[in-house]
Amino acid sequence: MLWLLIFGAWALVWIFIERGNEGQSSLQPREEKMLAYTLLLSDEQNPDLLESLELIRRNLLPWTPGHVLLFHTGAYETAAKQTPLLEVLPTAKFLRIPDDAWALPPGLKEEDVVSWAFAPCCPYPMHGIGYRHMCRWYSNGLFKYLAARGYAWVLRLDEDSKVLSPARTDLVAWMKQNGKHYGYRLWDEEDVEIIWSLPELTSWYLTTKMSQPAFLLDSCLPRNLPGLNSFGGWDRKVIYTNFFIVDINWWMTDKVQEYLEVTEKANGHYLYRWGDAAIHTMVVKSFLQRSQLHMFGFAYRHKENQDFSRGTSFLRVWDAAPP
Repeated sequence: MLWLLIFGAWALVWIFIERGNEGQSSLQPREEKMLAYTLLLSDEQNPDLLESLELIRRNLLPWTPGHVLLFHTGAYETAAKQTPLLEVLPTAKFLRIPDDAWALPPGLKEEDVVSWAFAPCCPYPMHGIGYRHMCRWYSNGLFKYLAARGYAWVLRLDEDSKVLSPARTDLVAWMKQNGKHYGYRLWDEEDVEIIWSLPELTSWYLTTKMSQPAFLLDSCLPRNLPGLNSFGGWDRKVIYTNFFIVDINWWMTDKVQEYLEVTEKANGHYLYRWGDAAIHTMVVKSFLQRSQLHMFGFAYRHKENQDFSRGTSFLRVWDAAPP
């Protein structure tokens, strides 16, 4: 009888251990790495950064859990630089951007930068090589980095991006439940100097692939691929990409990556300062249906631009869905 009691007790312990292991395995890597909040830190700390991190902690993380990843190019490897930020967000992780993601492509020389395209608002040396590295990073490098590390969604913010009202919902869960792959907050209009030849490259790519873009041509006059041009055909309305939330698995699909590889090989990020805003807009309007795109409505501010829900707007930034 005693040995039966001992065996029964041992069996119960084993069952509890197994159930515990099952519960743990169901919560591991995939759920833990569902979403990455990403910010790219300037070498000199932006004066708005601490407030932006506090607003992430207060207005986003309670409803939309994820890892906060603070990317840098080498300036945040000391405790002295990290500590003030960790006091606001103790779980934030500092990650150095890979060297190959922050280097000029073969054939381009640093001394030639003065001959590259600059917008009238930002003459040389503004928006120089470092800025163009950033545009390339946010166009695709970030997505490749996160996909390789098991993340399924990415939410990008800038050092001076401020979510001013509580999300009050799990943004990732809502996107998934409603069949959305790309979310944003505002849209903008690019200067013609810094989108030069990107419409033509996109038109050429779609033509060679015999592919009809989902709704990109709605932004063109005439409404056809020849209308997708830099001479006034394309309206230059772009997603304001200092806030976006994107399904990484969709972004890494062959059709999207093949197009992005073409843009990378053209070196337009450097020669013409193609921004990630224009690149993202081409991708979204070519490869998503309108119903898979979503504009969120929480109060939001980036630099001097503030949305209508807070009472003001600046220059060409719109708090409405693009045409």
